[in-house]
Amino acid sequence: MCTRVYITAIYPSEIVAPMKQGATTETTPVRLIARPGTGLSSDDEHLFRDLLERFAVLAETCFRFSRGIYLRVSGSPEPNTEDAVRRNLSIARRVFAEGLLEILAVVYLKKSVNLAELQATLGGTSAELLRRKLRILQASGLVQTAAPYERADQAHYTLTHKGTIIARLGEPVFLYLRLAEGWIKSAIEETATAETEASDKIDQASA
Repeated sequence: MCTRVYITAIYPSEIVAPMKQGATTETTPVRLIARPGTGLSSDDEHLFRDLLERFAVLAETCFRFSRGIYLRVSGSPEPNTEDAVRRNLSIARRVFAEGLLEILAVVYLKKSVNLAELQATLGGTSAELLRRKLRILQASGLVQTAAPYERADQAHYTLTHKGTIIARLGEPVFLYLRLAEGWIKSAIEETATAETEASDKIDQASA
């Protein structure tokens, strides 16, 4: 499989999602079409389209899942906007603020990590500040310390069941952003290269 599609940023410069007039993303599957002349091999282009189609299906599934939860809890498939904004902001500020999401992402991928390893991975964060953030995550029930330890710096941190569920739900978001970042980076690099080549030709013609 051509996994380099999302590792080395060789994406089409534009994705077009044609839709029937009057249709919405809630009812019409998005068909992603790469602009011709991107230089992708047929295998890479097929994989790229397949990945984006999968994310589109996942996004629609998540949307319908959320509406189903609202329906079961409140009797309506639509949330109370003001209440949802207030509660979601509270959760975002409590759980995902101050770099806490970064810690969750690292602990999730490394499975178990001590303070020194976490500090080295994140960089630029003092041990005391990192301990404070870990205490916040522990108080929220997302992170726990593993086996008994004698000194605080020997503690290994792992995700709780709740933390693991959150990380697994969030992992596709990171994957999609990696895909999109590679596509954007590629487009920027291609534009910069084209401009440089054009400038060189002008300089050569003027010489």
